[in-house]
Amino acid sequence: MAPFSLSDAPVTSLPGFRRTFPRGRLTLGIALPLSAGNAEHPTVDIPRQVELIRRAEEGGFATAWLRDIPLRVADFGDVGQVWDPFPYLGYLAASTSEIALGTAAVVAPVRHPLHLAKEAASVDHLSGGRFLFGIATGDRPVEYKAFGLEEGARADVFRENLDVMNQAWTTENQGIRWSKGRMWGGDIVPKPLATRPPVLTVGSCLQPMEWHREHADAHLTYHRPLPTQQKYLAEWRDGVDKPFGMNIALDLHPDLDAEPGPIKFGWSVGARPLVRILHELEAMGVDHCILGLKRGTRPADEVLEELIEHVVPDFAATACS
Repeated sequence: MAPFSLSDAPVTSLPGFRRTFPRGRLTLGIALPLSAGNAEHPTVDIPRQVELIRRAEEGGFATAWLRDIPLRVADFGDVGQVWDPFPYLGYLAASTSEIALGTAAVVAPVRHPLHLAKEAASVDHLSGGRFLFGIATGDRPVEYKAFGLEEGARADVFRENLDVMNQAWTTENQGIRWSKGRMWGGDIVPKPLATRPPVLTVGSCLQPMEWHREHADAHLTYHRPLPTQQKYLAEWRDGVDKPFGMNIALDLHPDLDAEPGPIKFGWSVGARPLVRILHELEAMGVDHCILGLKRGTRPADEVLEELIEHVVPDFAATACS
């Protein structure tokens, strides 16, 4: 599709959305970086990271997920994959062919909405429709001050920025006004491959659930105890039939049969009980689980191979060209 033409295709038709959310069965994603044990100083060997992402693609993972962490903040001890998500997404789009590529999530209130609209639509095209645009309000007060944002304004700015992006994606040469600016006599290109890049809200975004149901194409949240997550999922699905995903921090135990024990936002668990847990989540109606290895105690490449051998076959993604 030409980058200057508006599209009326639904986001559900895009290959990245269909690979990640085939509906009726669970798929698995992998959080970047593929590194374990030191979130403050993760592995940043790009050729090796790309090699592992290609292995995840080959092994049946549906999606690779990147985070947006604008500033390194010592108190948080976590810099994500280090690289800014948008140039890295372009690099990964050129380095892979089938795996979906998502953000979980871009801190929308601290970025200019017109830049975001252009960046997201660009990755949409560069990836051939494999991009999933997860957005959130962020959780690091240092960043809000650094980027001139009052912490109490995040919720309003988040909603307004998404509205600006939606207008930029769905109109041509039409003025856009918002509280912090206006665009007149200009236009954002490229236009997305569908009506917009798939927009996933990640976490609460400081919005009520009814807002998420109306404005998001899918919703991602963090790990909770299964009964609590089931109640949260029921609230999300109240009146809508849209995909739901969650993040799981994983310390994969070398004993394949090790029963789960809690770690922050996830489990230390053997591969076989992990399969059982994932099937329980699938039966609840969870569509996608993002596995994060940063809290693990074993080398990420070793864990990845064990997941591909013992876990992913039950939840393997299918090609969606």
